[in-house]
Amino acid sequence: MRHSRRTAKKKLDYPEATAGSRLAAKARKMASKLTAEQRRAHFNKGMAMIYGGADAKETALARR
Repeated sequence: MRHSRRTAKKKLDYPEATAGSRLAAKARKMASKLTAEQRRAHFNKGMAMIYGGADAKETALARR
């Protein structure tokens, strides 16, 4: 027995740039200017936000 399913047509015409794509490009541009020490500091802060803890010793994930 066949069941016909109606699916929504996919939108095929996407805009070249959106607010999100412009924001992501700006973030990548700013991130590429960071030094290794600054990247490490931002990474540690992000890990602390995700996994809890005030410093690298309290985070749950191992470092590289």
